[in-house]
Amino acid sequence: MRTLLLALILLASVVSTAQVEVDLDTCKTYKSIEEAMKHPEDVFILDLSKHKLKVVPEVISKMTNLRVLDLSKNKLSQLPSSLNSLTQLEEINLNRNYFKTFPVVLVELTHLKKIVISQNDVYGIPYDIKNLQQLEVLDMWSTNLYEIPDSMSELKNLKVFDLRVIQFSDEEKERISKLLPNTKIHFSNSCNCSN
Repeated sequence: MRTLLLALILLASVVSTAQVEVDLDTCKTYKSIEEAMKHPEDVFILDLSKHKLKVVPEVISKMTNLRVLDLSKNKLSQLPSSLNSLTQLEEINLNRNYFKTFPVVLVELTHLKKIVISQNDVYGIPYDIKNLQQLEVLDMWSTNLYEIPDSMSELKNLKVFDLRVIQFSDEEKERISKLLPNTKIHFSNSCNCSN
């Protein structure tokens, strides 16, 4: 009996940590923390856009099956390190917030396929972005980005890199294009700033 009980506990832990295939098109989108916290394990899509948030609610880290997190159009300037518990997260939207640095916790979320951090004052990308081997879309449109780390070349699945409304020299554009030869990179036209 004891062996059977141990086997059941082991099986339950294996099932709970396994990646569950989810069709996001059929999932409910939760739009409030209160509603989502009633059954945090059932939350796959959480939309907290336009909630005037200055701080990310810590309880989000309990939604361990979360796949899509929309925190756009808030007043956030950082993400808590507790978000690293969202090991299934595939997409995060941080558009129009107050980020000045690229949130370091993102490079720990290795299932991420899409990061939108456009219209923030972000000026750099961490070297450890290379950890995001499943990343397909990186949207940094209209940021203060001035430096792209060489480690970006390791993102072999990156399909789209949006760098519009950021002024890069022609030389820098060429360097970025060589780093990511299989990525569709959206640049704005260079300014002829010296005239």
